[in-house]
Amino acid sequence: MTLDPGKRALIRHENMLFLKRLLRNPKALGAVAPSSKGLARMIVRHVTIDESTYVVEVGAGTGRFTRFLLEAGVCATNLIVIELDSELCFYLKKNFPDLTIIQGDATKLHTLLPANVIKNVDTIISGIPLMNLNKDEQLNLFQAFKHTLSPSGQILQFTYAPISTLSHKKLGLTATRIGHVLRNMPPATVWSYRFCSELAPKKRRHPFSIYLHAAQRKARAKFQEVRRAKFLPKS
Repeated sequence: MTLDPGKRALIRHENMLFLKRLLRNPKALGAVAPSSKGLARMIVRHVTIDESTYVVEVGAGTGRFTRFLLEAGVCATNLIVIELDSELCFYLKKNFPDLTIIQGDATKLHTLLPANVIKNVDTIISGIPLMNLNKDEQLNLFQAFKHTLSPSGQILQFTYAPISTLSHKKLGLTATRIGHVLRNMPPATVWSYRFCSELAPKKRRHPFSIYLHAAQRKARAKFQEVRRAKFLPKS
């Protein structure tokens, strides 16, 4: 399919902006190229489109997912975009004038969103490179997500690692691998995370209790041995 000149110019501008920001701060972007259409389509397919709930995109970059979300039918009034980089944020505001674009840190997400949005977000789409975050930074990020999501809400996170880069059980999350996108640079894996109180970390037993239980097992075994010897008939 041949793209019209305006569309080609937009993509060229988007790619050049991405490259510029990549050279300036490669750790923040965590990728070598904008996300592919295939990755965007896979993410969008798993977003629940509901006029009564919100979709929040964090780390939107040049807006590749943003465009696909709108084309899929997500209402502009129900889509909120968060971007930390000032130049990318300016680009997003220019190209998506009808959207709520907020420049800010995703770890403070619950302080950036309007009060009526908190706990009414069905899906958070995260393009933040988790592999570049330490454990404390990951914890802060997902705690902010928890304060924002509805009880049944999900986090759609893509990663360039073949396995989950998140210690999800320690964060009280269930993890579902949605699929792989090989036609992406680099190939990506999409995960759906949901908070589940039943997965809260269990308390570790005191080491003394382990020895106590072992001693009790030995005592019961010895008791059974003496009992059998007492009641079994002698040969």
